[in-house]
Amino acid sequence: MKSGSQNNAHTRLSAAPAERSQCSLDRDFLRLHFGGFPDPVLATDATRKIVFLNQAAQDLMGHPPNAESGLLSERVLQSRIVGGRGCFVEQCLGGAEFKGVPVQIRNPEGQWVTVSVTATLVKDSVGDILGCIAIMRDIQVDHLAHSNVQSVIAMRNSIIDNFPTPFFTVGTNLIITSMNSPMESLTGFTKEEAIGRLTCAQVLSTTECNTDGCLLKQAMETGLPVAGVRRVITDRSGRRVPVVVSASIITDSNQQIVGGFESFRDITSKVEAEQKIKLLTELTQEGILMVDESCRIVFANFKMTEMSGLPMEQLVGKEIGQILNPDQQSVIADLLQKVDCDTRLSFCSMLEPFGMASDGYRAFETCVGVTCIGKSHLACLYFRDLTERIQAERELRNANNFLHNIIQGSVDGIIVVDTTGNVLIFNEGAERILGYSADEVIGHPEVFRKFYNSGIAKDNMRKMRSNNYGPPGKLTTIRLSMTAKSGELIPVDFSASIIKEGEQEIASVGIFSDQREHLKICTQLEEARIQLLQSEKIASLGRLAAGVAHEINNPLAGILIYSEMLLRDVKHNPQWRQDLQEIIDQTMRCKQIVIRLLEFSRQPLGHRISFEVNELLDRSVALLGNLFQDIDFELRHQPDLPPVVGDSGQIQQVFINIITNAAYAMNGKGRLIISSSFERDAGGVVLTFTDTGPGIPPEIADKIFEPFFTTKRPGEGTGLGLSVAYGIIQQHGGEIQAGNRPGGGAEFIIILPLERSESTVEMIEE
Repeated sequence: MKSGSQNNAHTRLSAAPAERSQCSLDRDFLRLHFGGFPDPVLATDATRKIVFLNQAAQDLMGHPPNAESGLLSERVLQSRIVGGRGCFVEQCLGGAEFKGVPVQIRNPEGQWVTVSVTATLVKDSVGDILGCIAIMRDIQVDHLAHSNVQSVIAMRNSIIDNFPTPFFTVGTNLIITSMNSPMESLTGFTKEEAIGRLTCAQVLSTTECNTDGCLLKQAMETGLPVAGVRRVITDRSGRRVPVVVSASIITDSNQQIVGGFESFRDITSKVEAEQKIKLLTELTQEGILMVDESCRIVFANFKMTEMSGLPMEQLVGKEIGQILNPDQQSVIADLLQKVDCDTRLSFCSMLEPFGMASDGYRAFETCVGVTCIGKSHLACLYFRDLTERIQAERELRNANNFLHNIIQGSVDGIIVVDTTGNVLIFNEGAERILGYSADEVIGHPEVFRKFYNSGIAKDNMRKMRSNNYGPPGKLTTIRLSMTAKSGELIPVDFSASIIKEGEQEIASVGIFSDQREHLKICTQLEEARIQLLQSEKIASLGRLAAGVAHEINNPLAGILIYSEMLLRDVKHNPQWRQDLQEIIDQTMRCKQIVIRLLEFSRQPLGHRISFEVNELLDRSVALLGNLFQDIDFELRHQPDLPPVVGDSGQIQQVFINIITNAAYAMNGKGRLIISSSFERDAGGVVLTFTDTGPGIPPEIADKIFEPFFTTKRPGEGTGLGLSVAYGIIQQHGGEIQAGNRPGGGAEFIIILPLERSESTVEMIEE
């Protein structure tokens, strides 16, 4: 401090001429020494009146009309020591010593400005007090001059910049001194706009700002932090944002309060959920009670107060036994004891609560759900008054049950998804079709995207929002595939609609039906139609064979009669006898062929009989052997095969179709090996047809059993033979397989199961 000689921090100024001996301080002396001083300098006389201000002080405090302005002196006397009491001028004149003490002084605009004050008491040569000289400096400049302070500030700025929760700090004048980026996002104000310029009230605009409800004021007045207080701030655009606020003080090294800070947590989603829950509980026509583990009521909705006749403040806190009878209380207490954190229990019953205000008998339908929330168990009771409208309520309940059955018990899959892709409902039909449990899908959008491609989902939403695929907001049935948990692509018929809350889309519901069984039935129906067509052809062939056999039998009988007569007349002519005998033998052969045709035409199609497979194979080969005389038929039968139960006519049709196909593949020349055996592991009789043809080309191996598929030229085949054979074997519960032998040639394997239940066998005598 440049004020001449100092003595024990008290400056003594020598008396000037005798006429100045009664002056407080020499102004010329002060101008000379402090007029150009860079920091604000203020001097008062012993009566606390300002006698000198240098230019820096005039800029800080405002230049008065004259240096002895009483208004300016009064403003200085209103100054306050940060963390202390009283005016620094009064305490300096009283002998107190000041060195770098934080002091708040009002500027001309009425705002409090914090400065660091070093004040010295000035005395004359005889020890009389002349006044006080104070040098004021910007407190932040003082602090920043120290390297430790700079380090602390750097650390503080790093914390502020990286702190994830919105917060700001203020000085004791509640002007923003710092704020982080999340706070900028929350309020819409930038750091440049707020720091050093705006108060917290201007940034937050809460109803509590500038009142006793201000949390920062409370914290700085009491010195205690405040946490978890809900507030609603208004951001720069006017949007109201619900937040949870925590406030505390900031102190200096002397534990003096120099400011405060507030942190915020945006609870918009929580408030919205609470509002929805409140809306549900308060608008419902059901009374709702929540009961804790001690069977005391912790929550009741407005409808429950109506039912009980008790105000909310009396109802909450009561034991449930004061509302329900002891037996009912015992049931709830028992449920609360049994439930664990992975279990939800519920039951429905007709209760007659007593202790409630009532003009007479009142009946209630009550549902109780018990669950675990954290470490506590909670029971929720729903009361529906059925006294006046019991029948209507029961019908409504039945309708709700019906809807529940549709959603949860429907064979169709039903999925409800919110706008963020979270599954809200995943019914049992969806579980059955896709193989996922509801717990695996609900709350796990990543699982949902596995079976329902996001691109398809977006395309469906686009279609629902247009008018080209049904009514707006709905999607009529389309065919698509969904991926099951096993990886199987499931063909489904899919329809959907958008769920709205007002004009806002909140969810969408999709309903899909498994088409695998439908497609299978369609395939089976087509196969049955083809088999019916083939059966009709076989029946027609049988009728034709019967007619042809009858017509052929008559001339054959004549040939035999006349041949035998001629044979008796040519007893002595060996050559003629040999020729006639050949005629008779060939005629008998024709007669045997006719007999087999008649046997084939008399098979009872559609009837189940017990028959010998080896015998049926022999008859089939005998019937076709005359048609394919250049084919060597080799029969390898296992003797004493157990009989098979089924339609022997249809099974013979299978044998004929396979033999005919083999003969065609070998161009009418080759060898066909037919073997039969009983294999216990296979569960029945195994028949193998092996030819010496070229085999089945790999490119058609998976098509040979398809209807109308044929390798023959147009007009030579219908492509129904093997498909009919496949259908017949399937109807008999058996299997038919086709492949190629390692050495060449095609091989067909048929497995016919044995039917053990004699009651199902219709025995037909031949």
